Amino acid sequence: MKKILALCIFSSFLFANDIVINNPYVKQTPPNAKATAFFLEIQNKSNKDIKLIKADNSLSDTTEIHDHIMENGKKMMVQIPQIIIKANSSAILKPGGMHIMALNLKQNVTENTKASLTLYFDDNTTIKLQDISPKK
Repeated sequence: MKKILALCIFSSFLFANDIVINNPYVKQTPPNAKATAFFLEIQNKSNKDIKLIKADNSLSDTTEIHDHIMENGKKMMVQIPQIIIKANSSAILKPGGMHIMALNLKQNVTENTKASLTLYFDDNTTIKLQDISPKK
C-alpha cells in the first residue's frame, strides 16, 4: 500500500512539472476600480491536453476565466468555463484575449501590490503563484 501511495504522489508531482507558468502579472487599477485582470502564459509540456477550470486570487472574493469574442462587429468580454492548453503547447492569457478576472476588488492594485493566484486544472493539479505584481 505504501508503494502505491508513494507512486501516486510521485506521478502527481511529475505531472505538475509538465505545467509551467511564465510571466504572470496583474493589471494596475485606477482608484475605486471594481475589477482587474491577471495575465500569464500556461505552458503544457505533457503529451495530453489539460484544462484550466478555476482560479482564486488574494485581491477579491470572485475570480472568473474570461475571453473576448466578436459579436455583431463588436469585441465583447465573456466568461468561459475553461481554457484548454493543448499537449506540448501554450496558452497565452493577455489583454484583449483570454485572461483571469478578479471582480469586486478589496483594494486598489498599485505598483506595490503583491497578489497571489491559485490555478486549478482538470487533473486535480493546483498551482499557487505568489508575489504577482503589475507589469513595469
